[in-house]
Amino acid sequence: MERDSSSSDSPRRRHAPWAMTAIVIAILALLFQGALLPLNLAAAVCAVMGLRQIHRQPARYIGRALCWIAIALVLILAILNAMLQPPVPGGMPEAMPEQHGTEAQ
Repeated sequence: MERDSSSSDSPRRRHAPWAMTAIVIAILALLFQGALLPLNLAAAVCAVMGLRQIHRQPARYIGRALCWIAIALVLILAILNAMLQPPVPGGMPEAMPEQHGTEAQ
């Protein structure tokens, strides 16, 4: 069998390291049910860095779908976490009590 000479000249495209990091962190955030905000933010930042890396060197890197999946997963986790998180007791009073000062008497 003969090898195609054009395939040996060009380097093989591989997944961008930032994209791989983003999807791994997003899956890790899924395991923690989106409760760790720094983990969610790290996945989003890594995904954006992956998109930039792929945009700058498209002949070398692939993985745009991984970046977008990581971003979508982080957004879904953030929305679900905000919807399902119980309200903080004593955060906001229902009604402000009237204050009686010495001037009113």
